[in-house]
Amino acid sequence: MLDQETAPFAYINGTADDCTAGNTLRLIEYWRERMPAEGGLPSWRDFDLMDIYDIAAALAVKDVIDGGQDFINRFWGTSLTVALGFEGTGKLVSTYEPVSMRNAVTKRYRHVVRHRETSMARGYISTMPGREFLTFELVHLPLRGKTDTVEHIISGYHFGIAAPESRC
Repeated sequence: MLDQETAPFAYINGTADDCTAGNTLRLIEYWRERMPAEGGLPSWRDFDLMDIYDIAAALAVKDVIDGGQDFINRFWGTSLTVALGFEGTGKLVSTYEPVSMRNAVTKRYRHVVRHRETSMARGYISTMPGREFLTFELVHLPLRGKTDTVEHIISGYHFGIAAPESRC
């Protein structure tokens, strides 16, 4: 599990099992349905975003570069553009601004790649000035590519979740 500084003011950090929001739960269900019977991670080639078109606007798919040295957005849903204020398709994570957001997401993605496990957070977008009001739940799910290594990460976001009574 990740520590508090790895998420944009997360008041909950955990795994996919801790998710409660509609978009994240829908993505997790789809991901789990594609897990191989013999174990291991689902493969990117088994995913078809049209199967989950109802939440596609709230998804991002990243390709892992050099084992997690960087990441590039293969797909960036329109809900992310609206909520976060930038278009991320084709963008390297190493170019994200502000730096605080870049560092937080890079650390989280590297954790997913290195440990081959899911990651979730629920909280506020505190790493992006002007977005502090925005509540979210997110989940990052590892996907293997042509090899058994994590070569992709699919992420689901649910914005506007109920906020806690007080911030931690």
